[in-house]
Formats: sequence, C-alpha cells, structure tokens
Amino acid sequence: MTIAIAELVGRDEWATAHDQGRPFVVYKFAATLDGRIAAVDGTSQWITSATSRTEVHLLRAGCDATVVGSGTQQADNPHLAVRGNDDPRLDLSALQPERQPYRVIVDSNARTPADARVLDDAAPTLIAVAEDADASHLEGRCELLRIPRSERGLRLDALLKALFEHDVRGMFLEGGPTLAGSFVAAGLVDRVITYIAPALLGAGKPGLLDAGITTMADILRLETVRVDPSGPDIRIIARPGQV
Repeated sequence: MTIAIAELVGRDEWATAHDQGRPFVVYKFAATLDGRIAAVDGTSQWITSATSRTEVHLLRAGCDATVVGSGTQQADNPHLAVRGNDDPRLDLSALQPERQPYRVIVDSNARTPADARVLDDAAPTLIAVAEDADASHLEGRCELLRIPRSERGLRLDALLKALFEHDVRGMFLEGGPTLAGSFVAAGLVDRVITYIAPALLGAGKPGLLDAGITTMADILRLETVRVDPSGPDIRIIARPGQV
C-alpha cells in the first residue's frame, strides 16, 4: 500500500506555522490502549507492531528534522536516521533528495555523551543546549545550537527560530513526554500522530506529561483528521481546532 506521506504530516497546512517564522510541529507517540508508552521498569520496545515502526521512518522522511529530548536520548540512545530503503513505500528521492532529515536533541545541560548513536555520519545532527552549558565534549562532533534557558528547559520559541533558520519547515517531534508537554503547554503542536496498540500495561509512563492542563475546563480538544489501521494497531491523526 502506498502511503501519501505529505498528507499524513500535513504539508498542505505547513504555511500556517511558516507565517509565524517557525516550523510546523508534528508530534508523534505510540501507546497502549491505556495510554502508556513504557512499562514501570522503563522498557518500551516494542509497544507497537513492525508495520507501525516502519511507518515512523516514512513520517520522519516527510519532515525536515526529527526531534527528541535529552531524557529520550539518555533512556534509549536512539539513532533517529531514516531507515528502510528496502521498503517499497519509502521513496526518499521524492522527499529529501539532498540529505537525511536533521536529528535534533533538545539537551539543556549537554548530557548527550560523545559516543551517542546520533553522532555518527548517517545523518546531520543538531544538539540544542543552554547558553551556559558545558558542551565541550560535543564540539566537533555535531553542530551546537545555543538557546536561552526557560523555566521548563530551553526557550521553545528560540529553538524553533533556530531550526527555521536551518531550513527546517516541518519537524517531527518524537518525545519524550516531558518535551512534548512543553510544546503542548506553549501551544506549539500543529498535528498529533499516535499509534495505539491493542495492549494494556496498567502502569508506567504516560504519553504526555505536564502539558499545563490542570482542569477539564482547559482540556485541549483535537479535531480528528483520519483514523486508519496500521498492522494490528490503529493510527490516529488529529490537530488542534474546533470540534
């Protein structure tokens, strides 16, 4: 089955964010039916099916950068490059003929180790650190973005401006839940893509943390764009809007 990647990542809506001088933000997460993205012991591989995990590479390929927080980097040491050239649905030449999407780590205190997998040569890497962070161990290994601090880590408006200046017009936010919560709280999520597995954990890490919502009166309602099967899982695409 051919997947229209541009449609899934909402490319026809990107200009709404570009008018604000920032990238369009696509937030993706995978969870169980009860909303867990990891078990109590921290294990998270694999909640969803191989089909859904393959689709994530298609979605990454449809954006200009894949972004995760330092917690995700520390816990999972992800590689983040687009893989799957043998997948007949993945046609990188139609999306990014010049290069892989940026791999971006939002890492206020420069905790990313010098041997992190994102620092290989498979794709370009940007690490966003605070202006006062000691990132000497990363110099020469990647490009560092110096971003002012905020109460919740780094100033997201400054981060998005820096990414926009690097020609990032659509970014794929893969978490973790704390970084995603900061984006939601700041009103900077334009599209949500979630993969729901028919499974239950009952406890463990939720998909979103500290999104600035403390009462039902402030709940963020989303408009459902589409719902589709993904192997045994369900893919739901939604966006902030009137419902």
